[in-house]
Amino acid sequence: MYGRGDDWERLVEETTPFLEERAATDAFVTYGELNGALVQRTGLPPLDFSQDRDRAAVGALLWEAVDRTFAQVGAMISAIMIRQEANDPGPGFYELAVEKGLLEAGASPERRTEFWLEQAGKVRAHYRRAR
Repeated sequence: MYGRGDDWERLVEETTPFLEERAATDAFVTYGELNGALVQRTGLPPLDFSQDRDRAAVGALLWEAVDRTFAQVGAMISAIMIRQEANDPGPGFYELAVEKGLLEAGASPERRTEFWLEQAGKVRAHYRRAR
């Protein structure tokens, strides 16, 4: 997938544990930090965020992490991810929230921010307890 062939599953398998480790802290994670962690953990080349395909790939990795953890966590683990330049999650976070029925379509910017911070708080609380 996303031009990664057989390496795609390795990326998927390393994304969730990395997010789980970081979720137990108060820190947000940038896309660059996730990218660096995946390179370190897999030895694979980094995603190139100047390329549409690789931007889509990181979104797919985060969706997969949410799918793998949502039933247990009760919140979207991707809430701890932020865009460094904007200090908030990317639009894919809100798209997935709408798709999952967690956020109403067309929510105001204020409601979106409130939802994001609620999700981040729930994720952190879950993983702090799990430590």
